[in-house]
Amino acid sequence: MNPLAAVKAEYIPELPQLQAANESHVPLEAASAAAQADAAELQSGLFSWDNANVYFVLTDRFMDGDSSNNNSYGRPQRDATGKNIGTFHGGDLKGLTQKLQEGYFTDLGTNVLWISAPYEQMHGWVGGGNGGDFAHYGYHGYYALDYTMMDRNMGTVSDMREFVDLAHSQGIRVVLDVVLNHPGYSTLKDMEEYGFGARNGIGAGWTPGSGQTWHSFHDQIDYNNASAWAGWWGSWVRAGIAGYENCGGSDLTQCVGNLPDFRTNVNSSVGLAPILRTKWAKETTGHDAWIVPSASGLRKDLGIAPADHIVKMLAAWVEEFGIDGFRADTAKHVELSRWQQLKNESSAALQRWRQNNPNKPGADWKDSFWMTGEVWGHGVGKSEYFSYGFDSVINFSFQDSNLNALEGTYAEYASKINSDPNFNVLSYISSHDTRLYDRSRLIQAGSALLLLPGGVQTFYGDEAARAFGDTGSDPQQGTRSSMNWSSLNQDVLSHWQKVGQFRNRHIAIGAGSHAKIADAPYTFKRSYSKNGTQDQVVVVMGASGTTKVNVSSAFADGSTVRDAYTGNEAVVSGGFATFAAHASGLILIERAAESDLPAVSASPAGGSFNTDSLTVTLHVKKAESGKYTLDGSNPSQGIPYTDGTVITIGNGMEFGESVTLRLYAVNGDGSSLQEYSFTKKNPDAGLTVYFKKPADWGAPSLYYYNTSPKANEPTWATSPAMTRVSGDWYSYRIAGVDSATVIFKDNSGKQNPGQNQPGFIRTSDGWYDGQQWHDTNPDGTGNPGTGGNKVTIYYKHGFTAPYIHYRPEGGTWTPVPGIAMEASEVAGYSKYTVDIGTASRLEACFTDGKGNWDSNNMNNYFFAAGTWTYSGNGQITTGAPAAARSADVMYLAPGAESSQPAEEEFPPEEAPQEGAEAA
Repeated sequence: MNPLAAVKAEYIPELPQLQAANESHVPLEAASAAAQADAAELQSGLFSWDNANVYFVLTDRFMDGDSSNNNSYGRPQRDATGKNIGTFHGGDLKGLTQKLQEGYFTDLGTNVLWISAPYEQMHGWVGGGNGGDFAHYGYHGYYALDYTMMDRNMGTVSDMREFVDLAHSQGIRVVLDVVLNHPGYSTLKDMEEYGFGARNGIGAGWTPGSGQTWHSFHDQIDYNNASAWAGWWGSWVRAGIAGYENCGGSDLTQCVGNLPDFRTNVNSSVGLAPILRTKWAKETTGHDAWIVPSASGLRKDLGIAPADHIVKMLAAWVEEFGIDGFRADTAKHVELSRWQQLKNESSAALQRWRQNNPNKPGADWKDSFWMTGEVWGHGVGKSEYFSYGFDSVINFSFQDSNLNALEGTYAEYASKINSDPNFNVLSYISSHDTRLYDRSRLIQAGSALLLLPGGVQTFYGDEAARAFGDTGSDPQQGTRSSMNWSSLNQDVLSHWQKVGQFRNRHIAIGAGSHAKIADAPYTFKRSYSKNGTQDQVVVVMGASGTTKVNVSSAFADGSTVRDAYTGNEAVVSGGFATFAAHASGLILIERAAESDLPAVSASPAGGSFNTDSLTVTLHVKKAESGKYTLDGSNPSQGIPYTDGTVITIGNGMEFGESVTLRLYAVNGDGSSLQEYSFTKKNPDAGLTVYFKKPADWGAPSLYYYNTSPKANEPTWATSPAMTRVSGDWYSYRIAGVDSATVIFKDNSGKQNPGQNQPGFIRTSDGWYDGQQWHDTNPDGTGNPGTGGNKVTIYYKHGFTAPYIHYRPEGGTWTPVPGIAMEASEVAGYSKYTVDIGTASRLEACFTDGKGNWDSNNMNNYFFAAGTWTYSGNGQITTGAPAAARSADVMYLAPGAESSQPAEEEFPPEEAPQEGAEAA
């Protein structure tokens, strides 16, 4: 069993307003070289689903560990036409167990095994591909027949238990592929065996004759005989044949791939599915080796809705074997509430397994039951699925990323995923439903994938250049060829093993913050600091020969660091470590040995914040206590603290002011020092960018990411529209940030920078004319938005010395607190005149400059061109105030109404993507 305790990132929530300040972080003191004999013996890192290194295996196509089950249910390994495109090939659970015993998965750094559904599939075949040129069986696990039984081609209950227990003993979680949307097709074998359907004399032995295809058997089937089909799934499904509800046209009611569709919308009992009643009645003896014990009590009519029954059957696998998670197939075709139901029941089942099996490997893990979903076309955007049980979704976008320009991708993924403890994606380069990645580029692709922030998924054989197989008229079948055990590409395999192990050792790779260090060769740092756990690495891509690497932001001078790719070590000097790069161009730098020195840290690990105050948790390990200071002085004489002490900073600090936190601890082996800088930011600060729209562009939008302090960032699809300010100039203000990476786009697919190129990094307002950035409007017309359209506002004193904070609607806000209003000719009123240029209205709010705001309950006030009087409490009238009204009683300043003005409305979260499924 993995001796290290499991950590789930969501148990350690980050403060969303904080952005790590890498440049302010002083690394831990160098570890003693004698602390460990060999850095190569470093243990695997803490497990987190946020750093998941998933290996997805179609069990049948991987390894045959028990040839005695190869022809279960009469399934041949080649169909009657001699093809094995869609047949069972012999892979099974014993084969997976054998590879676990050999250390194949630990050598890859795998910490999660996602296996195809092991429950019983339809026994027969259907026609494969559009051309019906091969027999298609349920080898992949997507054509369910009985959720309570093992499929005999996969193995027995005992085989399953042995496999899961062994995986757990190696620290590897097990995830099952599950289908809640549909069962398998009706096959001649199942019709004959369970007595349903109108076969008109043909049976399981039918094969296509001259001029026929494997689809031709349908010509003999009478799908209009309702009484004959009553013995199939009955009211559990819609199927579009006689006696059944028709398939619908929506995502929730369509029959995906013409498969029968479970009526998951039904909320009350419709009785037991006839095929299950018939099947279970036939299996009274001789089947115990395959019936899942925790599901044995479910093999009857439970008097509940079909989906409720299926959820219980799936959860039984968790309770019986300690399954750690599910990958949900065809997720968008099932009601979201059903996925939440499955998550709840499975979570409870996992807790029962842990309680009932306290001595088994994995019983002491603390991570929650995990679910990822296949939502066709979903990218790196948080959608409603995350509110209904999903911890992750499959990311369909990375496969098409530009691997020659990774900084934009890495920065975007780290920014979006690792700033939100309740969001993650599972990225891949190859898939059984899309295509295999170019087999000649798997070393480069392996580096790009395995070093990607968030969860990653290796499709079996990517690590060994498994070739595309015979595919027939179905272009996806070839992606599912048998594992190439006799022809493993050792160069590719060795590369994936080194990078995979490096990832598994370092939680910072998937779950940490990302910071670019250099462009040539491309160098970056990943760092992680939560609940006393600290991890940081430096990675170089595209290196050649002797390479001097700047590691100063991660490792102190005198530290011994190691290139995990070659095993070579170096001592950091002057902030640099020098290595001879491997021919792959990859340098993976980690600390060479564990230190016996104290470890001190703070969470959050420095950075900026935009709240009145910030709580910081102090940690100390390998010492009973530590000391800290907040004035930059020597912490060895500072305030004592123990592990978990919480302090508050920020009260009384001005915007832009910084405080330095220094930590110190000492033990018998020496002392350690850490330093963090925190800066208080104005919540009303912002960054305005201007863009000159080219003549052939539509109205531009702004996509932005990697904001600091962290802001609510849009997805590509929800990029906010920019506002036209004058001529071809458009602007957009990103509220509350000091810096951001931006990309301009329109609705026709145009963008700048171009596709797969990183965005522009902006730390100040600027004008981009399509070629270069400017500090001021390069057309020489001054600040866009000015002209001859004026608004005059008389403000009745609520604040003694009022300020007006404003912008021409859609334009740029004045700096906080705004402009001091002038005394007017009417006693008790101040006034101010603004030229709003081409804008139609002025948007404004008022303040006393001391943090008290009158902002119309954070909705702000709007004034068209002309003269207006604001008399307090939201009362606005046209014209100047009458002098006679100057003695009216003043209203109370509405400072308690809001601590800040309303500025921007953030774009909505990404909606679920649309698209077609592949069976």
